[in-house]
This record gives sequence, C-alpha cells and structure tokens, in this order.
Amino acid sequence: MRLLRTMTVVLALVAAALPGVAFAAPTAPYDAFILNGRHSVAITPDNGTITLTHWPSGGPGTGREAVQIEVETTDQNPSTRRYYSMWIFAPYDQQIVAGTFPVSRISPEYELRVDGDGGCLAGDGTLIIRSISRDANNWITSLSFWHKEGDASCTQGAGGPQWGEVRWHAPDGYVEAVQSDAMVDFGDVDLGMGPQPHAASRTVTFTGAGTSPLQLGAASVEGTGASAFAIKGNTCTQSAIGYGQTCSIGVVATPTAVGTYEAQVKIPDNSQNQYRIVKLKMTVHAGAEGTYRPVSPFRLLDTREGNGAPKAPLGGGRTLHLQVTGRGYVPLSTVSAVVLNVTVTGPTSAGYLTLYPTGVGRPTASSLNFPAGWTGANSVTVPVGANGQVDIFNAAGNVHIIADVMGYYLAYDDTHQSTAGQYWPTQPQRLLDSRDPAFGGPLRPFEYVKIPVSYGAEYNSHIRALAVNITAVTPTMGGFVTAWNGFDQRPNASTLNFTPGSVVPNLAVVPTAWCYECGGNGYPSIGVGNYSSGSTHIVVDIFGFYDDGQIPGGLRFHPLTPTRIVDTRDGLGAGTFTGAGTKTVTAPPSVAGDDTYALVANVTGVDPANSTYLSLWATGGTKPTVSNLNLTPHEVRPNAAFVPVGPGNKFNVFNAAWKVDVVIDVSGTFEFLPGSVPAAQAAGLAQQGPLRASSTGTPERQPLR
Repeated sequence: MRLLRTMTVVLALVAAALPGVAFAAPTAPYDAFILNGRHSVAITPDNGTITLTHWPSGGPGTGREAVQIEVETTDQNPSTRRYYSMWIFAPYDQQIVAGTFPVSRISPEYELRVDGDGGCLAGDGTLIIRSISRDANNWITSLSFWHKEGDASCTQGAGGPQWGEVRWHAPDGYVEAVQSDAMVDFGDVDLGMGPQPHAASRTVTFTGAGTSPLQLGAASVEGTGASAFAIKGNTCTQSAIGYGQTCSIGVVATPTAVGTYEAQVKIPDNSQNQYRIVKLKMTVHAGAEGTYRPVSPFRLLDTREGNGAPKAPLGGGRTLHLQVTGRGYVPLSTVSAVVLNVTVTGPTSAGYLTLYPTGVGRPTASSLNFPAGWTGANSVTVPVGANGQVDIFNAAGNVHIIADVMGYYLAYDDTHQSTAGQYWPTQPQRLLDSRDPAFGGPLRPFEYVKIPVSYGAEYNSHIRALAVNITAVTPTMGGFVTAWNGFDQRPNASTLNFTPGSVVPNLAVVPTAWCYECGGNGYPSIGVGNYSSGSTHIVVDIFGFYDDGQIPGGLRFHPLTPTRIVDTRDGLGAGTFTGAGTKTVTAPPSVAGDDTYALVANVTGVDPANSTYLSLWATGGTKPTVSNLNLTPHEVRPNAAFVPVGPGNKFNVFNAAWKVDVVIDVSGTFEFLPGSVPAAQAAGLAQQGPLRASSTGTPERQPLR
C-alpha cells in the first residue's frame, strides 16, 4: 500500500502591494511558491493555499520518492482562480536530499515537473534543494528549493525559461519578486510616418516577494528585434525593492520596417536566477497613414450661397473656420489632410488667402494670390486641424471664396490596413496639347475630352487618380474647366477659371475611370471639360498617379503646417531671377528628411517683367519638358506643385526668361515608408527616376451632356 501525507497552509487574507509601501516581510518558517518567466506569480498563505504531498515509497507509477507542491490562488481577484503543480522525483533507490542537481521532465536522475496555466512542456533545468528535514518516520517536515527550467513550448502565454523559489515550513530566506507581465505583446502596430508617435507604451511592474530586498541593475533590450523597442520610464535600475514594494519599467515600440519583432528586456539582480526577463513581441504593418482617397469633387464652401459659411464675402484680416471632415465623402475621423480646389471671385482689392490647420498659429505662407476683380483657383493641400477644420485667412479687401474637396489623406487609425492609395511620381509628360494639329483644334464650347494614359499592365488596373497640371490657353470667352473621371455625372465644381485671352494653369488630382474606346484594351483615363460659350486650348501634363494600395513601392504623404522655404524677394532660399536661368534650392530639415522624395508645395511667381514660365525638378535629374507655372507680365500667380528632391534634398527652379521673383510654401512631403518596400526598390526610384508612360492612348472628344 502506497503511503502519502498531505499538509496544507490556508489563510484567507489578501495583501495588496502598493508602490513605495513596505509590508512586513514573512517570518520563518516560510511558506511560499514563486514563479517567474512563462508565468509570474507569488503565492503565500496571504493569498492562496499551498499543499505538500509526500510519497516516501514512490510517486504514482514511478516507484521513486516524490514530492508534489500544489497551489491555488485568486490572484487578488476572487472570480479568477489559478492552479499550479510542481513535482520532484528522486533517483531510483534514493531519497530526496539537499544539493544541486540537473533535471529534466523525464530523467532517471532527479526529475522536475512544473505544470500550471499555459500548458507548457518543460525543458532541461536545474534544481537546488537548500534544505530538507524529516521526522522519525521519514516524513518530510520542511522543504526549501530553487528551480529553473530551460526553454519550453507553451500552448498559451509566453514560452521560454521558468524559475522560482519554493518554501514549505522552511527556515531559509530568499530573494525574489514577481512581475506584472511575463510577455508584452504589442500585437499589430502600424509603421507611422517619421518618428513613431503611435505605438502605445507598455509598463511592467515588479513587486518584491522575498524575505530580503531584490537589488536590480541596469535594464537593457536584447535579441534580434531589439532595435524595434526602447525603454522609456524606468524606476527599477539600481534600486532595491523589499517585500511588497514595487518598481516599473516602460517599453515603447520603435519599429522602422514592416515585419515581426521579438526581443526581451533583461535586468540583472541578486536573486538565485541573477536576472529578470520580459519577453517582447509585435507585428508591424504598413498601415494606411499617408495614403490617399480621391473623391468625386464636392463643394464644401461657397460664400456666395451661404454653403459652409455665412452668405457674405470674407473681409480683410478675417479668418473663416471651415468644417471639412464629415462632409462631402470625407470621413469624420482618421483624416490628416484634404486636397481642396480653392476659388476666389470678386475681390475688392489685391490680396491672398492662407489655408492652415485650425488650432495652430497662422503661418507665413500663402495659398492663393489674386488681383482686384479676379476670378481664379488654386489646388491646396492643407492639414486638418482641431475639430476637423481648416482655417482660411483673407489678407485684404472683401472676397467670395469657393472650396471643392478633391480627396483626402488618411491619418493613423490603428486599422493596420492599407486600403487607400500611395503616390507614384512619374516622369513629367504631356498627355494632351490641343494646339497640336493632330488633335483637331481647341475644345469647343461645352465639349470635353477623355484623356487616357498607360504605365503598363502591372500598374494600369491599380491606378485610381492622376496628378496633372491642366492649363487653359487663350480662351475666346470667360468660363471654367472641370476635371473628373469623365464617366460619372459631372460634379458641381470647377478646376480652374479663365478669362478671354488668358493662360491659366492649375494642378489637380483627378479620379480615373477605365476608357475602353481610348485605344488598346483600355486605359485609365480622366475627363476635362470646357464650360464656356467660347473655345479654349487645353494642355494637360502628368506628374504622377495614385494607386489602390495593392502594389508595393509608392510614397506616403506627411502633412506639415504650411512653411515658407523660398522667397527670392528677401533672399530666402535663393535670390531674384534676373533673366533666364536655373537656381538650386535646399529644402531645410524642418520640411525634408532622409526618406523625403518630394515636396507638396505652392509655387508663386511674383511680378514677372514679361511672360515666362517656371519648371521645378530634383537636382541631379533631367530638366522636364513641361512647366509647373505659366506667368504673364506683372502678375502674382500661384500653382500647386509636387516637387521631387535629389541628394541632400535639393531641387532646381528654372525660369524661362525675364526678371521674376519666386515664393515657395510647403504643406507636406511624400515619403518612402521605411521598410515597407525592399531597399533596392526604393533606391531604384530615387536614383533611376520615376516611371514613364508607355502610351498616352487616343484622346476621345465628346459633347458635354
């Protein structure tokens, strides 16, 4: 008949550990069950039950002397009970004695088993039995030991080593602590734009559980994924925590590339194990931040009609708060910036508008300059500010303002998906010039043209919008141009306004549709319509496209409060052009960094002595054959531009003729998302230049309906 004896220690009181408060340390003899590693728990008579069962003549089915320690704890939460069990088996024909022994789960020598929450299979380890006492009948009356298992696989929780101190009616003191987390899993994390402001930090707390203070050394992050984590906030290093006292270490995720990262925080100490460890893990995704969603143009503001603001012109020195989120296909949240086509009409004096995020100080920048009596437009990319609003400041006079939203850029939203589009810069090319005799003359009154483009089958089916510069040239009567996908109902919005005989450019990001009649098997295309009783020539130049987020290698938008980097009138960035020539500008660190590919800018020509044009391109590249801004004598005219930068974040500005001043304000950048594409692919785009259209298809003229 197998003999066994069970003894239990039970006490229902629960002691909560409070930071900085020292509870009375346990007194001998000691009863404690402390685990760290895969689990972390301290069970004493204060918060659970500890039971020792002794089989002096052989544990179940083994014929070997065995001891089982069983514990149950509420973990200070009566609704959650946790169970642990630990076995020690002596070698065959021997008794359990004090000493240091190598152990494994199944061994002819000492065998150690630790089972509990997590379902782990133990590996090899070490057992140090400090003391053991028996009565006259050979029953164990006290037991003191430290144990450590090697790496193990677990069906739940953290894998890896597990160690701790166990006491039952023992005289031996011990140095130990428990930690709030054995593993910190950040889960899914989005790779943000620029420094990582988005990954939430985690804090691990250590609570002294020994009879003597735990002395802690300097914490460090180790492992293959160590570069993706950082310690932030640390009250443990070089501290000592007694029984019931706490210290904590904060860890923040700092990934720089997509992928799965694993590491651990390690802190040396004076315990038998000699260190604490906290495993770290996260999976990093590209996310949606900085991607773009085009929308069918929607009118958010028209002061002539009281849409979006009171029905009245905006006075000089006044600021209008325009609600942009939650309106016109723009969601209420997760928006970092909007692309607006802003039109002024009927200004009583020369002036300018500045658009900027609500809630920040008005910057020294302009978004649209105008003379008295002028009607004109400019594309403006502006970060969204407080309450989903942007501010519009009018410098002088009274002016009516119209704003149509063309699309929006996504902010960080913790969805870990990239469902919107990235930007692909392309070599500037002319898609349409109605002055070419092959086209058949200017667009007639109320006529539009479908304009296709092809970058090959790899890209065409993914293209969702084109970034184009549209210029109306010498219209015979006043009117406006509207650009849209050319198939859906024409939106109630204008892309640019013109007067007879003028040359008016405007950058536009235009949604695409598939045009089957435009050549080949069909191409992505846009529609450009002439809304005038007269005819006008149309010139369309492409600078890039936006994809559907399904192909790797594009660029992400990073919003900035509008920042002036060039004003040749004051010598900022460059000096005044005194004639034809090229100037090189360095984008300052305040707007451009190591991952910057292009600037989202407003380029303004000021008081040219005669007609001229400006072209901007990356230093080290080839001067494009198209222009960014056309100017007539003595005007002040802006146009939005996506300006690539070369090595050192330098770019060139070319002036075709005559004296002219140039002002450049930056409201964002296009960036490589670090690690989201292979380094060689990103380097290829930066060094070899952007894509070139393989075909421009056949433009298709149709009357407006």
